[in-house]
Amino acid sequence: MKRFLLALTAVGVLSGQSPAVTVFENARVIVDAGRPPIERGVLVVQNGRVTAAGDRGAVNAPANAARVDLTGKTVMPAIVNGHIHLWFQRGPLFAAESYTRENIVDQLNRYAVAGVAAVLSLGTDAGPIADAIRADQRSGKLGGALFRMAGRGIAPPDAGPANVAMKPSAYGVRTEEEARAAVREQAARGVDVIKIWVDDRNGTVPKLSPELARAVIDEAHKHKLKAIAHIFYLDDAKWLARAGVNGFAHLMRDREADDELVTLMRDNGVVIIPNMAINQNAIYTAPPDWLDDPLFRAVTTAEDADRIRASFNGRTAQSVERAAATFRGMERSVARMKAGGVKFAFGTDAGAVRDHVHAFTDHRELEIMVRAGLTPMEAIAAATSGSAELAGLTDLGALTPGKSADFIVLDANPLDDIRNTRRISRVYLRGREVDRGAITSRTQR
Repeated sequence: MKRFLLALTAVGVLSGQSPAVTVFENARVIVDAGRPPIERGVLVVQNGRVTAAGDRGAVNAPANAARVDLTGKTVMPAIVNGHIHLWFQRGPLFAAESYTRENIVDQLNRYAVAGVAAVLSLGTDAGPIADAIRADQRSGKLGGALFRMAGRGIAPPDAGPANVAMKPSAYGVRTEEEARAAVREQAARGVDVIKIWVDDRNGTVPKLSPELARAVIDEAHKHKLKAIAHIFYLDDAKWLARAGVNGFAHLMRDREADDELVTLMRDNGVVIIPNMAINQNAIYTAPPDWLDDPLFRAVTTAEDADRIRASFNGRTAQSVERAAATFRGMERSVARMKAGGVKFAFGTDAGAVRDHVHAFTDHRELEIMVRAGLTPMEAIAAATSGSAELAGLTDLGALTPGKSADFIVLDANPLDDIRNTRRISRVYLRGREVDRGAITSRTQR
């Protein structure tokens, strides 16, 4: 087993060398979510990058190119997940000692199976393991979904992540100088965004004050970094929007979004990551049907799947109704934000709590966003170009010439039914096909 895992780590779970030029033809191609799909599309990939994308009659490919016929398939850009937490859970154990290179590499590989090109881990990556994995990916030694991060997030002392295992990974700051120093330290580390927590956890901890939050946001912008906030309360969202925050990692959950907040977010360019699947988990009175989805089974161990199934039994009617009421309010907030012109990104908060699983939850989140009022194309836009832009990943989010060739080949059209994003035929990251069979075999072992 150990030799098998090391082999996966070394080759990056990609299925070998690609030809110099490959032409993918005859598929429906969603080049980017801002334009209609090309019904008989051609995608040309050279050295890991898209060199052409267009209608079959309008693209001239080299005569010696390898050709892949995708008749009947749909091609879309690979997903970018803008809010996760890598990996504190292993089996039933949720603890700091589970944050290992082996676990993180395994999880990045599972994301690759699910068609995810990159993940942004928000604020719980304190030590050298994350830096080493990122360095290995940059040098080409390691594949899987790209690991991007906020490093250590910022909050008052002991007031960051709710989960006890994650709490030590966050800064605890008391003064403006401490807050600015934390930003400078993470900027020097090469993080992709800065994360703050503004939440009193039902009155049990102090919230990050407006003065300290403004200092963090200002210092982040000085270092050309965006600031993303964990929020819970509507009132906090409003002053953060005025303070220049770039995005919210959650919807507010005490009250629904109102017109004032929507206007503030739209006019100040504040991006919303709705992050609804983690709340939907609490509304079921019986095991949901997605537990039998083939993709869920492919990226989740049988032991974990059985434990998760059992967790949906024995809930009280009162707890389910409270959760359902909160969730309905979140759906209405999404619809209001869409109507008001707020820009959407995408994330799942996977890994934040026990058994909120990675990889498959991305596809659940897409379905939830559509049920809340987004069109399938709008949800795909949030999960591709929206998150790529928020995370500063200029190579991802679309299949236009010059972008990295990161895309999913689907057996059915997600614009007809967003659940078709789960019907994955192949995944290509950096122009090379992911060996999905090798990864899923290891997962099931």
